[in-house]
Amino acid sequence: MKNQFVGANRVEMELTLWRSREERFSKLFSMSISANRALLREKLHHYERAAIKYKGTSDPEERFALQVMQQERRQMEKQLYPNFLLRMLRRLLVLPARERISVRKDVKNTEANSRSLKEQIQKAGFSGLASKLDEQIRQGQPQFSIPNSYYINERERVDHHLHFVRDHTGNYQFNGFQAKLYDEAKPEASRQYYVEAREGMDIGRVYQLLEGRAVQKEGTWIQLDLNDKDAQGNNRVKEFPFSYGFDLERVLQDLPIKELRNQSTAYQLLDKLKQGSREAVSFLQDDREYRYYIEANPQFKSVSIFDEHSRKVTLSSALGNKTPEAIKVSQQMNQQQQLNFKKLNGVKVHH
Repeated sequence: MKNQFVGANRVEMELTLWRSREERFSKLFSMSISANRALLREKLHHYERAAIKYKGTSDPEERFALQVMQQERRQMEKQLYPNFLLRMLRRLLVLPARERISVRKDVKNTEANSRSLKEQIQKAGFSGLASKLDEQIRQGQPQFSIPNSYYINERERVDHHLHFVRDHTGNYQFNGFQAKLYDEAKPEASRQYYVEAREGMDIGRVYQLLEGRAVQKEGTWIQLDLNDKDAQGNNRVKEFPFSYGFDLERVLQDLPIKELRNQSTAYQLLDKLKQGSREAVSFLQDDREYRYYIEANPQFKSVSIFDEHSRKVTLSSALGNKTPEAIKVSQQMNQQQQLNFKKLNGVKVHH
């Protein structure tokens, strides 16, 4: 659920917050709010804090709200401090001191907000954006985005747009980022995906999705539908939960993959495939090694196999026209593969 204050007039929010307090007080006390000096003094302080906090705003709506609020502040001052000299002394001595304290607090808060945002985008895989982020925060806009692009090869480019929105406290939140894989040779084939910050996806896994590969996220396999987009131009996501029945470990056990002989390399292979990577492996057949590349294919409960030229090959061709069952029986190494997978899955192995 989106925050109702996101991108709104912050001065108006401050006034709304005070109005809600007045409504609560009116239900608790029988006296008139306007006649109670303690409450009127607190209201004036609330307005003054808001005026100091948003003094340098560039938002025209906020600037107008501050002007109107100043007129009401003057009326409350006259009511609380009828003596003109006392009002002037208060403006010259008390308010500047409060403003200095408030400015120091705002600086510390801004620095903390900036550090938090930098940690979040760093975790998502972005680097070198610190100065751009600080500049945008200084401008104080209700929301902003930071572009980030780089080439994968001579014709493919990945474009990112990181989105930030200011909340009702005045702090900025990292909402997420738009990722687009642009092919200069085939612009119409470009792929796009919006990642919400709460998903915890980094740019590495998002790139694998844009390439059309599947990624495992919190036990569920996800993959972009390259033939279907939403109204914003983002490719829709296909999901394959655990109940769908794709068991990558079991699929790999049926293949004569050299890397599965060793527990460490087996674990690394599984982890990289779950992150969406296309991995190089060696198929062992008749005491010979054949180099292929594989990637997870949850929709068809299998792995896709490619040759050194990135051409897709069938499983039977990769196995030398032998069935996986025949390979499993004939290859002694499969016993070791099964033991390794059991160890990876926390199953005790008895010899």
